[in-house]
Amino acid sequence: MSDAVLIDFPRIEVDRLFAQMQRAQKELGKGLKNSVAWAGSLLMQSLAAQTIVSQKLRPIVSNPDKRHKTDKRFAPFGVFRYDRTGKKYFKPIYRTGEYGRIRFIDKKTAEVKYINTLTGKVHRAEQVDQEPGMSIKSDKRRIIGRRGLAKKSWQWAAKHMAGGIANLMRVPNLASIKWIGGADNPAVKIENDLRYMRFALKGGYAALNTAAANAARKMAKLIEDRIVRKMEAA
Repeated sequence: MSDAVLIDFPRIEVDRLFAQMQRAQKELGKGLKNSVAWAGSLLMQSLAAQTIVSQKLRPIVSNPDKRHKTDKRFAPFGVFRYDRTGKKYFKPIYRTGEYGRIRFIDKKTAEVKYINTLTGKVHRAEQVDQEPGMSIKSDKRRIIGRRGLAKKSWQWAAKHMAGGIANLMRVPNLASIKWIGGADNPAVKIENDLRYMRFALKGGYAALNTAAANAARKMAKLIEDRIVRKMEAA
């Protein structure tokens, strides 16, 4: 996966996590590979906790291209979306909202009314959002189809430290886990193919510091709990 995300964790937090791996070997008798896998799983859980899950629907926004005010070829409303690199762009919604109706003043009642250009029906202003095809609120382009994918990619990694390739939400080869280094010097390589990941992390890559610190603290607590149980059972 050539576009995989490469993450550099803060050195001080990495050292703390490594210290806990050494404790797991010394005080719990865990093997080196098992200690690395345990730390890796906890780190992935911490990253999942630091990953944002978006809302179910994209908010409706005005077209940033002001030409929509004078040129009806441009939709006045739409949503913002993100491409695979995380760049935001405007996605217009046509044939709905203002673009799908004609506003006029009723000469007899002086009411603001609309003609649905899809059905030809006339509606008062308060009826617009109830008429199918008149409102952009229910447009399918508002739905975020792969909501939570970034979080799920870390959760998958936390559960598959033995190795494997993730295929989530119909996205193939989303992430992978590979072991390198052999029995004497095992190391786990975790790759994530979501190029917008830094936008999904709380506070961007600053979340890495929090995730690594939390993983080290959790591992320390789990080690201490197991040591206590061993002493109580002796």
